[in-house]
Formats: sequence, C-alpha cells, structure tokens
Amino acid sequence: MTRTDAPLRRNPGFRRLVATTVSNEFSSAIGAIVLPLLVLGSTGSATLAGAVLFVTQAVLIASQVFGGALVDRYSASRTLRASSALQALGWAAVLAGTLLGGGWLILLGAALAAAASGVDGPSEHTLIKHVVPQAALGRATAVSQGREAAAGLAGKPVGGLLFGISAQLALGVQVVLHVVAAVCTPRVSVNRERTAPEPFLASLRAGFGMVIRHPGLRGLALVAGVANLPVIMMPLTLLADYQANGVPAGMIGILSSAFVLGMLVGAFLAGPLASRMPLGILGIIGIGAFAIGQVVVVFTHANFWVTVVVLAVSALPLPAFNSAIGAYTAAVTPAAAMGRVVAASGVPGMILMPIGSLLAGVLFDAQGVLVPLIVSASAAVASAVLMLASRSIRRIPKVSELREEVPAGA
Repeated sequence: MTRTDAPLRRNPGFRRLVATTVSNEFSSAIGAIVLPLLVLGSTGSATLAGAVLFVTQAVLIASQVFGGALVDRYSASRTLRASSALQALGWAAVLAGTLLGGGWLILLGAALAAAASGVDGPSEHTLIKHVVPQAALGRATAVSQGREAAAGLAGKPVGGLLFGISAQLALGVQVVLHVVAAVCTPRVSVNRERTAPEPFLASLRAGFGMVIRHPGLRGLALVAGVANLPVIMMPLTLLADYQANGVPAGMIGILSSAFVLGMLVGAFLAGPLASRMPLGILGIIGIGAFAIGQVVVVFTHANFWVTVVVLAVSALPLPAFNSAIGAYTAAVTPAAAMGRVVAASGVPGMILMPIGSLLAGVLFDAQGVLVPLIVSASAAVASAVLMLASRSIRRIPKVSELREEVPAGA
C-alpha cells in the first residue's frame, strides 16, 4: 500500500495501472468503430453488424461472470497482464481474417478479445484498492476515468481515420496497444492466508450474494444495468444511419467520440465533486443528464453536428458519478472480494448490452432510425426513474463517510 499523503503522480503502481488501462481502452475504442464498419462494409447489413456485436458481448458477459472469481483467487496483476496479451492475440486473429478472407476467423478473434477484456474491470478495480489508499480513492478513480475518457475520445476518430486508410492498419495498432498494456501492468504482491481455496462455483455464488444483500450495491447494479442498454443501442443506431447516408468514416468516429468528449471535460471536476458531494446526489444528476440527452437526440438525429453537441453536453456530469461509484464500491468492499463484487455488479449491464446491439440492428433494418432511438431513450429515462426512486441509493453519503460493509466471505 502506498503512503496516504503521496501524490498520485508519485505513485508508480498507480501510474503503471493507468498506462495499462488507457492502452486497453484506446484499443477498445478503435475496435468499437472498426468491427461494425468492417461488417457493414462487407455485408451492408445492420442486422449482421448487431449480431456480431451480440456474440462478442455475450462472450464478454460469460467472461465477466467468471473473471471476478479468477481475480480474487489469483493475482490481479497476472490476470490483467494475461487479459491484455489475449486481447492482442484476438485482434491479431481478426487481422489475419481480413487478410485471408476468413469471416469465421474475424468472429473468433473478436470473441477471444471480448472474452479476455471481461477480466479487465475486476482486475483494475482490485489493483486500485491495493495501490491507492482509501483517502485518495475518489481522486484516483476520477483520474483513471479521465484518462480512459481521453483514450476513448482519441480512439474512436483515430479508428475511423485508420479504417479509412486500411482496416489492417487499424487492427495492427490495436495489437500493439494491448502488448503495451501487458508490459505496463503493475506487479502487486498480496499476502494471502494459506487456507484451502473455496470451491470455484461457491466463490461465484458468494460474489453475487454480496451484491444482492447490500442495498447500495444492489441498487447501483440495477440502475447501471438498465442504463447500459441505451449506451450501446443509440451509438450503433446512429452509426448505421449515418453510414447508410454516406457520412465518412472519420466523421462517424467524431460522432462516437462526442459522448466521450463530454466525459473528458467533466473529468476535471470529478475528483472534487466525488469527494465533497453525497454519491447519491451525483448519481441522480449524472443519470438524469444522460436521459435528457437521449431524449433530445430523438429530435436532433437528422442534424449531425447538433447531435454531436447534444451527446457531449449530456455526458458532462457522468465522470463524477462514475468515479464516485468506483470509490463507493472500493470503500465498502474488502480487497479479497473486490473482483467478485465488481464482476457481479456489472452482470446486469453486460446482459443488456448485447440485447441493445441486437435490437438496434434489427429495429433499424425493419423500422428505420426513429424507432430504435425512441426505445433507447425510453430505457435511459427508466434508469433515471429507478435512480430517483431508490431510497438506498439516494442515501449514499460522501466517500469520506464510508467504511467496509461487505463481508469478504459468502
């Protein structure tokens, strides 16, 4: 554990962790543009593009379910390093598929990369718990979120531009980024009691039990789960619509980055807000702004640049909410259970994300752009209503007032 008074910039473990997180996120942002454009360009079907994303995200769900228990059972450093290396291998397979004309190899490689990425979140949250003292968790999660937002902001337009030059070039850059992430992963040694390991399935059940029994974690998992449906559904719908109307790939990348741009700007305020405001209030503000933005896009989607501005503005409050939620989870959860709690909390959202991809593609092909946008906005409004209606979430206090509440065992 680092000294509590040490600035984050002087914390080598945290710096290495941020470098790993940013490299993986940068590649994922590129892939979020390259993979659907690759499928749309070769098939012309939004349904098939949604189906490919459905498969990769379904694999990601399964990976995340098991990933948390793996992180708690083994070293978070090793699991994150292995995850980064496997993602490099997966995108290398996609690259080979584009060169050899093997559609099955593209799907297999994308699925491997998605499966490996499911371990990233639990590993990163566990490592933050080890390398950053609790007093600095709000600032650390805000800094990490800001860097991730910057990587996502740069990655999507870069992905569009690289794809415009060569799909193989974009995929090659992804491979290199994941290799860099594997090399930068911090080495953290954790002293564990020498006891017989808990059976794996029992460990999985324990992780879900921890979240279900804790009212704050349970409420946040439900809200975040519903919100993840529009998070994936609206961008894919807009991407398919603009691609069908001849908008250049580079401009589509800019659109995809608009939401991330808002998060990047909002990240400058995230640290102070997460430290000074009750987390429940931050949640209501963040999800509310997100829902309003989704509703406005229903009316502005025909105007490309107005839609870009709306997406950016609606994302401004979210970094404070996200960093606060990360700090809350880390503060109330023992280090020995972090992987399972983070994984279990993310499962509702991971289930709805592939459904969002499939719905976006099917509804767009069948009904055009308006119907999937309305469905997406309705889900966003529902998440805001759930947030406001949850008494346990509204009462979540400041980070400084939190303590570990989740038992490390079952």
